[in-house]
Amino acid sequence: MRLFKVIAMNVKIVPLVFVVLLACCAPDKRELLQGSWKIDSVYSFYNGFGYTRTDTEEEPLQHYQPDGRLRMTREAEFRFFFYEMPASDTLVHRSLDKKMLSKYQVVKLDQEHMVLRKEMQPVFPGKGQVRYELKYFSRIKE
Repeated sequence: MRLFKVIAMNVKIVPLVFVVLLACCAPDKRELLQGSWKIDSVYSFYNGFGYTRTDTEEEPLQHYQPDGRLRMTREAEFRFFFYEMPASDTLVHRSLDKKMLSKYQVVKLDQEHMVLRKEMQPVFPGKGQVRYELKYFSRIKE
């Protein structure tokens, strides 16, 4: 009977220890975000219609710095912004005077790729409309 209690106790503890270890070893999203990213494509969805744009040469490169600054560059031109991740699935871009510019849902973020979803305002009046944009990024090796 006593052996059964010890085994039952271990069976309950092992999954808990496993979950804690996974949580400790998972990379921090804020650290994964840091670095330089280029936009590969942009998917726009509006009320059942989707369109993927791959001509992204005009899109700026995005450089997420450890101090919370975002540097967007396009050739020799650049601008600074601020960014923050209030949650592991939320990314916010702010102007230099801290006003919110954009809010994204982080759909995917790993060492090589990032996907951000931005909810958009409907173009036409009416209820039940769905409009969003997905931006697909690749990390730039520097």
